Amino acid sequence: MNKQDDTTLLKPRGYRRILSAGFHLYTGYFRRFFKASWQMALLYAIACGLSGTLTTIKLPEITLAIMNQMAAYQGIMVETLKEYAFTILEIVGLLLLALATLALASAPIIAKLKEHKETNIISIPPHWLSASPAMMGRSLKALFLTILVMVIPLVLFLVVIYATETVSPHFVANHWITCMASFIICTILAILLLQPLFYVQMKYLMESTASYWKTLAKGYAAGMHHWGTLFLVFFVSGMFVTLVGLVIMMPSYILNFANQEAQRGLLMGDPLGMPSHMPYLTFITYLACNFMQFYVNQIILVHSYYLYGSIETKEKEKNQLNEDRTIN
Repeated sequence: MNKQDDTTLLKPRGYRRILSAGFHLYTGYFRRFFKASWQMALLYAIACGLSGTLTTIKLPEITLAIMNQMAAYQGIMVETLKEYAFTILEIVGLLLLALATLALASAPIIAKLKEHKETNIISIPPHWLSASPAMMGRSLKALFLTILVMVIPLVLFLVVIYATETVSPHFVANHWITCMASFIICTILAILLLQPLFYVQMKYLMESTASYWKTLAKGYAAGMHHWGTLFLVFFVSGMFVTLVGLVIMMPSYILNFANQEAQRGLLMGDPLGMPSHMPYLTFITYLACNFMQFYVNQIILVHSYYLYGSIETKEKEKNQLNEDRTIN
C-alpha cells in the first residue's frame, strides 16, 4: 500500500488505522500546515499569554477574598464578586478571545484537510492566509456551538441545585458530599454521551451545505453508533497530546506556581520576592509554550478528520446494504 492510498480519507478504518493515518498525514505535510497557519497561531498564543498572565496575577487575590468571606460568613457575599467584577470580566473576555483565535488559527488547517478530502493532496499555501473568511466563520461557529451543547448538562445541573437550594435552604452545605458525587457522576455521563459531537463538528466543517443544528440532528445517532471507535481514538490521541503538552507547558506551569505563591505571600503582608519584569517574562513564556502546544493539539483535529471519513464510509456501506436488502 503506497502512502497516498494509506492517507485516503473515505475508507473504513479501525481506531489504530485512524491514528496511524492521522500521524502520517500530519507529520508528512506539517510544513504546509505550519505555513498556512502560523500567523493565526501566533495570535492565539498572544491571547493565551494575555489571559494566562492576568489569571496568574489576579486569581490569587480573588480566591483569597472569597475564601476569607466564606470563613467569616459561611457563604460567598455578592459584594466580593462585585468588587472584582471588572477583573473577572477581563479574564473571561480574554479566555473567550483565546477560544475565538483557536478556531481562527485552526481554520487554515481545516481548509487544507478539506482540500485533501476533495483532491487527495495538500498543496503548498500560495499566501499566508489560506483559509477563506467563510471557513474561518464556520470554524468559529463549530467551536462555540459545540461548547454551547456541551455546557447544557452543566447548566441543567446548576438549575437543579438552585431549585433544591431554594426549596430547602442550606441543602448544599448540609449534603455537600452528595452534591459533589452527583456532579462527578453527571460530568462523566455527559462526557460519555457527548463523544459523538467530535464527529458532528468535523462533519459540519467538511460539508458546507447544512447548518450546524441539522448536522447535529443527522450526525449524532451515527456518532453514537460508532461510540467505541470515537472513545478509543480520542483517548489515545488525548493521552499523546497531554503527555507531550506536559513537557512543552512545563515552563509556564513553573512560572504560574511561582507567581501565584508570590502573590499569595504579598496578600499576607510578605514582600513580593519577584523581579519587576516577571509579568513580562510570564507573558513571553505563556506565548511561546502555547504557540508550540497549538501544533501538538492539531493532531486531534487530524484524527477527527480520519474518524469522520471512516464513519461516513461505514454509514454509506450500511445504508447501501439496507437498500440492497430492501430491493431483494
